Amino acid sequence: MTKKRTKLKIIIGFLILMISFSCSRGSKIKFYSLDKDNCVTVLTKDTLRYVIAGDYDKVPDTNFVKLDISKITELGDGVWICWLENQGWDIVVDKSIIIENKLDTVKYRFDTNLPVDEREIPTEIKFRQENCAIFDYYLMKLSPDKGAIVEIN
Repeated sequence: MTKKRTKLKIIIGFLILMISFSCSRGSKIKFYSLDKDNCVTVLTKDTLRYVIAGDYDKVPDTNFVKLDISKITELGDGVWICWLENQGWDIVVDKSIIIENKLDTVKYRFDTNLPVDEREIPTEIKFRQENCAIFDYYLMKLSPDKGAIVEIN
């Protein structure tokens, strides 16, 4: 009887561990323009996401936006990005909530909603053009595979 209980405890402990890891979102993703002159680092931990101008491993003192992503569904989670001529970028994290914004707004544009068409329906058309990219967190890849170079750590 003791061996069965020990095995059961191990199995239950393993299941609890698996569930706790599967429920948390955590990632570090770097997006580079195709010429690699521009970089955006996106750090995610559970319901917080930082969009950082530049190549970083942790959140710097400036040039970042801190987001609450708790209202974003798993299938709707993404980063929409267009590279700008001034070595800046225009990014949308749809349905996110800005907690803190320390971005240089002259160089970087950030929004929490996708643009809408004439019927007021959100659209990705802008981000499907040349020099733009859409990253899908559900698939963990660019969709379609163009417009940026992605490093997932």
